Amino acid sequence: MAVLRCICRNCGSLITFDDSSESCECFFCHSVFTREEAEAMIEGADNTGMSYCGNENNARIIEEHDVDEPKENVVAGIVGAVIFALAGGVLWFILYQVGFFSALSGVVGTVCANIGYRLFARKESLKGAIISVVAAVLAILIAWYMCLSLDCYNAFKDWFASGQINYTITFAQAVRIAYRFLAEPEIAGPYFGDLAIGLLLCVVGAFRFVANSIKSYRKEHA
Repeated sequence: MAVLRCICRNCGSLITFDDSSESCECFFCHSVFTREEAEAMIEGADNTGMSYCGNENNARIIEEHDVDEPKENVVAGIVGAVIFALAGGVLWFILYQVGFFSALSGVVGTVCANIGYRLFARKESLKGAIISVVAAVLAILIAWYMCLSLDCYNAFKDWFASGQINYTITFAQAVRIAYRFLAEPEIAGPYFGDLAIGLLLCVVGAFRFVANSIKSYRKEHA
């Protein structure tokens, strides 16, 4: 099985694929080409008459593309994934306050984290997909605990207003003690149920990115 290379006619990125595949996909813009289209690009022209690879000039372009192709910046990618994953966490917190099903934010967080990783790392990879999932999970966990803390804070305010207690607490104090409320089964059940669904949806949101990354990795190492 031979591994072939050509230039994507849509974005100019390098495409690698094996000659036994029925189609190939650009790693950067995700454009999919049939086997016939790929062979036309290898030969040097497609149905538009434009040349992409197969001659000496395009061989030089591919060689330069290999040299100039940006390397994956994992550290920057992690920063981007965390920043963008916070969008899912913020959405979770907001939806929870207005009574909507906040667990759907798990999908949003994972998608946003993957976008952030790709923008900052300048490359998409299996490593990036995994980092994006971890960032999204952390953002959801933080948002979930902030919701619990806010409920704890509001509970103390209500108890104080009704005269059940003679003191109240700050939100910072609520953050420090909120976990204690989870010792009560009737409180822990709904909270952990929401969290479990949110984390499951994080995994669902990551499925396409992980699958694409695995496919690309296998092609590169075939």
